[in-house]
Amino acid sequence: MKIICSSCKEIIGIQRPFKDNTEISAKCPECFQKEKKEALKPQLLPVPGERKDITLGSGAKGYLTVADGSTKLSMSELMISGKIFNCEKPQRDNFLEYLEMTEKDQVDITFLYSMHIKLDPPVSGNKKRKGLNESQENEYESINYNCTVAVPVHYAISMFDDKAERMGGLLDIISAEIAEEWITGC
Repeated sequence: MKIICSSCKEIIGIQRPFKDNTEISAKCPECFQKEKKEALKPQLLPVPGERKDITLGSGAKGYLTVADGSTKLSMSELMISGKIFNCEKPQRDNFLEYLEMTEKDQVDITFLYSMHIKLDPPVSGNKKRKGLNESQENEYESINYNCTVAVPVHYAISMFDDKAERMGGLLDIISAEIAEEWITGC
């Protein structure tokens, strides 16, 4: 049996039974290294109006899009089939009720994937950047990238709970710092 590289089609080796001309597909070390380097290259984010297919670390397949004005999500929000939920423990019952109403085994869930913020150097005094009106200045402040994946309902619940716990922990840290500042008077 011949062992053939599935990419470059070169013969990698031979195995028993030697008289059998059946081909077995594998990867040669060179092609494997090329694919590994390609996979490690940074992936470009989509531009407005474009959709980029991705696979998350969990294996869920989805796509990235640039958020428009109506779908800009915060770190604490999830969108299920067009409805936005703020991930807070008191909102969990509303979230579960909505999932029950969908009566589906899988739902499309959208979350904030990443954000690109352009920071310009500070402008001295009251001078505005030359040649730009106010709408142009605000146009490129930030770009939000949303990720949408189809996941089982139980996974969506897990995502909500995880996000609610993280946001609760963040609020605990912030409130502890504020309390410490207030007590010490600094």
